[in-house]
Amino acid sequence: MTENQLDLLFINVGGSKKKVYQDLSKDYSAIEPPFWAALSAGFIRKKSFNIDIIDANAENLTYEETSDLVEKKNPLFVNIVVYGQHPSASTQLMTSVRNLCKVIKLKNTERKIILTGLHPSALPEKTIKEEVCDFVCEGEGFYTLLALLEGKSFQEVPGLWYRENGEIKSTSRASNIYNLTSELDEVAWDLLPMDKYKAHNWQCLDNLEQRPKYASLSASMGCPFNCSFCSIKATFGGERVIRYWTPEWVLKQIDMLVNKYNVKVIKIIDEMFLFDTKQCLAIAEGLIERNYDLNIWAYARVDVTKNIDLELLKKLRKAGFKWLCFGFEAANEAVLHESEKGRFTKKDMLDVRNKIKEANINVLGNFMFGLPEDDFDTMQETLNLAIEMNCEFINFYCAIAWPGSQLYRDSLKKGVEFPEAWADYAQHSHGFIPLPTDKLSPKDVLEFRDYAFDVYFKNPRYLEMIEKKFGKKTRDHIENMTKIKLKRKLFGDIK
Repeated sequence: MTENQLDLLFINVGGSKKKVYQDLSKDYSAIEPPFWAALSAGFIRKKSFNIDIIDANAENLTYEETSDLVEKKNPLFVNIVVYGQHPSASTQLMTSVRNLCKVIKLKNTERKIILTGLHPSALPEKTIKEEVCDFVCEGEGFYTLLALLEGKSFQEVPGLWYRENGEIKSTSRASNIYNLTSELDEVAWDLLPMDKYKAHNWQCLDNLEQRPKYASLSASMGCPFNCSFCSIKATFGGERVIRYWTPEWVLKQIDMLVNKYNVKVIKIIDEMFLFDTKQCLAIAEGLIERNYDLNIWAYARVDVTKNIDLELLKKLRKAGFKWLCFGFEAANEAVLHESEKGRFTKKDMLDVRNKIKEANINVLGNFMFGLPEDDFDTMQETLNLAIEMNCEFINFYCAIAWPGSQLYRDSLKKGVEFPEAWADYAQHSHGFIPLPTDKLSPKDVLEFRDYAFDVYFKNPRYLEMIEKKFGKKTRDHIENMTKIKLKRKLFGDIK
């Protein structure tokens, strides 16, 4: 190894935006910085290894262009980091990951490729069997990458899946990192193309010109809940624990994003940001002191938020938290409880919506059709609830068996049909196939979802609220969005 040889090259894969979002990718989807890749890069760089990052997604690089850069940089190891824009989104990237691995190996069969991230961790054996890679990481990946770079024997590398004499082998997964602030204190923002990122359209409904100069970061890792449709805990070994960076660390990252990169629009990636009220309050108070005039969004839960003091919510708004995202999922309590989402009611959801509104915070509502107990009546209940709430923006999803989730394991046992390609796990893709329910086919569920999208966003009451709150330009933006019709293989549409 020469003195300046690159030890490890991290790649955020590209080539999937059009497949995942169809024509919505032109102006309505986000381009999000790969925080996990930047965090891993910071961890490894701190150990005195030479590293770099290619964000092929942000740079809009083809597989050929990405592989050409790999050859030029000539690293000892390539790490393709498989994380998506939301916790369950890594699976839909795997088609692009597969294509990139093949092209890299065609150029250099000796190039060593390791896959880390949520999907590889959820299905490590399947991934090492099916993909043209050398290693798969099961777990968070930090110690796995470090041990490989330190030259340890494969048997000594924790969380590693590999081939030896044609046989697939694995080691025990690495321990999770608990002292995040001391061990994961560096984020390699400097290796990312920070001028290439763009926020979701809805986060900037009050100023659509503000979408560039966007970043996302975590304040914690993990989730204490156990929703049957979620795969987030696959990376963490099923652990139902939240681990936190200190508020001071979070504020330090935001200071850097604002002062060095002029970022004003931020996503907090945490599966459950509004959970530890002491941490939230400390971050809010620090941001209020700084007076950055930010636009931040974060995730919350109904059963937690209903017990949170209104004054904390108002402080969050003053700090720049303009949006909170809630997984309302379903209106029917039997459907909701069967999914292990939580023991909250329709009244709780409406109360929380009104409480957040009173704090002058916008609500992004997530709703899901096709959960195991759903039928047409219960799905209509969910749509009616969404219309009644009249959230500033909503996402309508179909239930899908994300690898790593209980729903995936249950669906395997039932012999349920899955999408043909990993890219078709994406809700907006042409080949998307949702799960059936006991009473509905996948086509039934998907037709209802697309119908509900039109009903909600074309509802005069909603559009009047949008125009009154955000202006005519924003109403026009929403109306133009609804003119884009997704092509669906299940409906016989030609791609």
